Amino acid sequence: MKNNLKKSLFVGIAALGFVAVAGTANATQASAKPYAKATSNKALSGDATTRNVNFTGNAALYTKAGTLKGAKVVAGKTTLGTFADSQSSQHNVRAYRVATTNRGSVYYKVVSFEGQYRGWIYGGKSATAFGGGVESYSTTTAPAATTDTTSSASSASSATSTSTNGQTSGLTADQKAATYKIATVGTSNDGTQVTYTFPAWTQYRKGRVITDSTPYKDATFKVTDQTTRTREGDLWVKIEATDSKNSKANGWIKYSGLTKTTDTPSTDFDANKSVKISFRDTTTGKTLDKSATWTTASSNTKQGDSVASLVNNGGYNLADYIKTQLSAPTGYTLNSRTTTPDVTTAKFGDTLTIDVTPAAKAAAKVSFYYQEGDKGAIHQMSESDFAFGYPALTADNQTKALPKTTPDGSFKVSDYFGSDKDKNAFVTQLDASKTATKDVKNLVDPSTKGTAFFAKTGFYGQNVDGSNGAQRYFYVYQPDWTKANNSDNQSDGSTVKVVLQRFTTTNQLPATPDKDSNANTDYIAK
Repeated sequence: MKNNLKKSLFVGIAALGFVAVAGTANATQASAKPYAKATSNKALSGDATTRNVNFTGNAALYTKAGTLKGAKVVAGKTTLGTFADSQSSQHNVRAYRVATTNRGSVYYKVVSFEGQYRGWIYGGKSATAFGGGVESYSTTTAPAATTDTTSSASSASSATSTSTNGQTSGLTADQKAATYKIATVGTSNDGTQVTYTFPAWTQYRKGRVITDSTPYKDATFKVTDQTTRTREGDLWVKIEATDSKNSKANGWIKYSGLTKTTDTPSTDFDANKSVKISFRDTTTGKTLDKSATWTTASSNTKQGDSVASLVNNGGYNLADYIKTQLSAPTGYTLNSRTTTPDVTTAKFGDTLTIDVTPAAKAAAKVSFYYQEGDKGAIHQMSESDFAFGYPALTADNQTKALPKTTPDGSFKVSDYFGSDKDKNAFVTQLDASKTATKDVKNLVDPSTKGTAFFAKTGFYGQNVDGSNGAQRYFYVYQPDWTKANNSDNQSDGSTVKVVLQRFTTTNQLPATPDKDSNANTDYIAK
């Protein structure tokens, strides 16, 4: 009886223990953290400049979407909050990937321009608009308008000063019309000594045009555009060399890094000691606003006296000066060195005229590059990279596709190499090449592994290494990447980098296209 009781008690206690253990296990399972799962993860497309963002301080930055298993904090809300109010453009941020979870949350992968922070941040519930921890952000803003009256008191616009220090408001009409030099040439990367493809740190991975301005110490520039950096509020201007030989320095620079030129105007002409030489454009019959002046080294001369054989400070008499030293204005050539009236009859105070004609201007050319993804490196392409050689274009195609020479010797890349086929002709004419293949499907971007949604027109390339001929490259013109890799303002004769997007395809190479006897590759810089 006692043994049975003990046995019953033992079984009962054991049963209770089992229930307790089972209850604990169930409780553990119930409290386990349920993690979200990513349902998509893809690169953001479109104009990269529309993907500049600012941290709001409302969400932390993670190594992966914050609700996924294993996500770790890269930077907390407090840290990111300091970015939001930063006065340094190095704290600008670019979004470049987007992911969604099975809970409907959107996360963006972002990187700060200076590269210190990179990771995923909560972006709200919509993949079509930034939210949550990031918001759209314009890294540059239009400068505050300045009237000539209010700015006349500024040292930057004073008629007796060449300083540009301290100005943050927009340029006056006089400042826009002025000619400038780089005030202090050198290699400093502070925005005042070298030029940039965009104002410094306002676009991701867009840096300097030149790294040393010393070769351009005597170059003069005109201002073609202006903006302010949103965080610093400083005024930046886009400059263009007045002489095309210095066009490699064209780009953005702080306005405070410039100084107005102080060239002596032609109104200082001394009729008692000088003879003026003007230039007449034979194509228009008009006299140019540029002129040259010969001034004698002799004293006690007066207006109306014969110049005869008197010489200038260089030892040249007037006839020899015109024969050996006189140069035509930029963009023109001298027809001859014969003056009207004849140089032998010249008197002090006279104006002699020489005929000039516009110089033949070099046509723009292109060079082909492919880019590794949206923000990848670009690589120059050779003729052998194309399965059928460089795209050949007829003379008519080239005339329509390439920039026309202009009176001021410049053109805008955006006017010719954009995506609007009605306005910008290059892509239309390029796709008209006999070697172009239209409506190619199943193209894979090797940088993202994503398949192009639409069929595309482009050019077959060589086989992919290691594919045993099963895959080959296919190149498609990318207008946004082309514009991003070129300064918009170019001089006549410049070479434009035409950037193609590289895909892979398993499609069979089509038959060799028929050659067009009227097509050539003269438009490509060799």
